[in-house]
Amino acid sequence: MNGKRITVLLLLTAIFVGTLQLPPLAGDFTANTNEFNHIDPGMFTAYFDSENISITLITPANQSTLVGTVNITIDVVSDYDPLNLTLFVEDEIYEDLNRTEISVGLQNVTIDTLNLPEGSLNFTFLFENASFGAIDRESYPLVFEVDNHGYPSVEILAPDEDELFTGLDSLYLNISADYTEVYLNITINGVPTEEWNGSQLVPVGAANYTINGSRYENGDNLVDVVVVTEEGLSDEAEAIISFLDHVRFSIIGITNFGEVSGEQEITIRVFTPYDSVNLTVSVDGDVADDVSNITVPEGRSDFTMDTTGYSEGEHEFLFTAYDGFGHSWSQNLTFIVNNHREPSISFTAPTQDIIVGLAEFTVNIETTYSEVFLSVYVDGNAVDVLTNITAPAGAYAFNLDTTLYTKWQHEVKVVVTTVEGLSAEAASPFGFANFKIEEILSAIVLIGIALSIPLMRFKRGESVRMTLIVDVIFILVVVGIFLALGVTSLPLMIWHINLASIWAIGTTLVATNWLVPLFTTATEQ
Repeated sequence: MNGKRITVLLLLTAIFVGTLQLPPLAGDFTANTNEFNHIDPGMFTAYFDSENISITLITPANQSTLVGTVNITIDVVSDYDPLNLTLFVEDEIYEDLNRTEISVGLQNVTIDTLNLPEGSLNFTFLFENASFGAIDRESYPLVFEVDNHGYPSVEILAPDEDELFTGLDSLYLNISADYTEVYLNITINGVPTEEWNGSQLVPVGAANYTINGSRYENGDNLVDVVVVTEEGLSDEAEAIISFLDHVRFSIIGITNFGEVSGEQEITIRVFTPYDSVNLTVSVDGDVADDVSNITVPEGRSDFTMDTTGYSEGEHEFLFTAYDGFGHSWSQNLTFIVNNHREPSISFTAPTQDIIVGLAEFTVNIETTYSEVFLSVYVDGNAVDVLTNITAPAGAYAFNLDTTLYTKWQHEVKVVVTTVEGLSAEAASPFGFANFKIEEILSAIVLIGIALSIPLMRFKRGESVRMTLIVDVIFILVVVGIFLALGVTSLPLMIWHINLASIWAIGTTLVATNWLVPLFTTATEQ
């Protein structure tokens, strides 16, 4: 009997001790540990709704903004006292509230949000009874906006409006932010700089930020500075800053592919913070002797360059200006050297339209060269002995044998060409008047026959006085006819006398000499 009592007593003791053991909450965890880290906090919101635990949020309101260290005031109503509180923030246990004991009534739950990420976060408060007995839990979800970091600010401290940004120079910026570092983006005329393009973190505070100003045009440029925090908040500052490189210049008055000649005057405008710079000009890679390391002042000025030593046509002119500190600026232009213009030529002799025999022609050649190449053409055909001969500038005479051509009007053309291929020509029609062999033979035969008639009569002792008188009259009549036709020179006479006219005049003279004696003899009888 005593044994049965002892057995029952042991069983009751075991049951009583077992009821005092708390079952694990999805695993074994203790206060101030991270053993909830692998638990989905959503289960607490979805499943833990205790009739013995009631939570009311007093301040701040749900979905409000939290900054820095804040107190969340809640009213805890429960049959249990105290309770254990575990806070989950975005699925992670908040280390300082891990099964932390809390009493019922109005309670302040202190949270340091500086250790939390920025933005809208889910806060889940899990309450459970801390006393021995059956486990009882309550989930209380809230949403708060964590905003510990305000907008950054940036200010351009230097250069001032009246200062110049020269070469490799710096912007002096003052950056303020809740973060220790921000992203810096500097653009010039809307184009990000190579040095600060938004990918680099820079510390907050006042500092110099160097930019190579030589990449940008001289004059006013819009400089825009933007700083961005890690959470994407930004601030912007901009200024119009006047850039002036160590050495810049522009060539004025002559454009690319412009013409230069002789002692060419070139206007240059130099932009520099110094009083003057040095200038060198290279032509096709060779330094020009007269423009080598010459000094040109700041601003607008002129210098001369001798182009007569260069061949005609396109040449590459490289202008390089530099200061005494190793800074330089270059500009390449293509100029057309044109020291020699097109030549011109004109006839000065002969002045008459009809020429005979070996005629002399004189032309006047105007050119900037001392000599040219001359060719003569008759009716478009080159004269062999007058092709591509060298002729000096000015008056030039040459002879043309007109007997090689028919008695007719011919075009004589003279072409002159310079060594660079520029040419000019002069053309004029001329009448070539020359006796042909058949005309000469015909004239000799007819004159011989005409003279033989009176000569034979004279040998026979007959009178030839009347025949000679008629011959003189005949010759005077023929000459008068030519003069009436305007034939006043030998070339004109040769031009108008041809084979037909020779035979007409000759046969008339022969007939006259033959018939005159017959009429004279008949009259005397």
